[in-house]
Amino acid sequence: MAELLAGKIAIITGAASGIGRAAVRVFVEEGARVVAGDRNPRVEGLAEPKVVVPVVADVSRREGAEALVRAAESVFGGLDILFNNAGIERQATVVDTTEEMWHEVLDGNLKSVFLCSKYAIPAMLRRGGGAIVNNASINGIRGNTTLAAYQASKGGVVALTYSIAIDYAPHGIRCNAVCPGTIDTPMVGARTPEALQAMIAKHPIGRMGTPEEVAWVACFLASDKASFLTGLAVPVAGGRHIR
Repeated sequence: MAELLAGKIAIITGAASGIGRAAVRVFVEEGARVVAGDRNPRVEGLAEPKVVVPVVADVSRREGAEALVRAAESVFGGLDILFNNAGIERQATVVDTTEEMWHEVLDGNLKSVFLCSKYAIPAMLRRGGGAIVNNASINGIRGNTTLAAYQASKGGVVALTYSIAIDYAPHGIRCNAVCPGTIDTPMVGARTPEALQAMIAKHPIGRMGTPEEVAWVACFLASDKASFLTGLAVPVAGGRHIR
C-alpha cells in the first residue's frame, strides 16, 4: 500500500504529548519526515535520525515559529505540511477570565496558528504548494460552558482556516481544520471523573476519542488524497456536533 505522505516534509507543533505525539508517529508511518516542535523539552525524546528532528520552541512567539520552518528547510530541504496542533485550555466564564488568562489562551491557541502559517506559507510556495491542518476544537463550532477564552480562540482558528484557504487556494496551498471532541489526552485527564463522564455523555458514540483517531484525520487532510478539500472544519468528535 502506498504511503499517504511519502516524500513529504512536515512540521507538527505541540508534538511532545497527546494528539501531536500521535501525529508524529502517524505521519512518519505514512512516509513523512517531521520537524516536531514543542516548548516542552520532552519533545527531544522523539528524535529519530533522518526522520524526526525535535525543536524546543514556543510557537506563540515569532522566534519559535521561525525556528521550526528554518529547521524544515535546513535539515530536510523544504516544507510541504504544517499541522498547527499546539494549544492550551483554561476553564472560566467571560466574567471570571482575567486579562492574563485571555492573552495566554489566545496566544497559545490562535496567535501560534497565525505565526506558524505566516512563516510556513512562503516555504511551501517555494516548493510549489502544500497543506495546512489546524487543530481547532468542537468548541470552536459548538457552544460549551466555562470556556470563554478557549472557545474564542478555537472559533478564531476556524475563521483563520477559512481565510488562509481562500487566499492561498490559487497558489496550491490547502488549509483545513480538525475539530476534536473529548480526546484521551493529558489536557482532558486533569478533570474529575464526574466532569469527564459529563463530557463523554455529550458524544453519541459514548466514549472519548484517541489521539490517533485525530492524527489519522489530520494525516488524510494533509495528503494528496485530499487534494480537492480546502476550507473545512471537520468534527472528529463522536457525533458531538449533532447533539
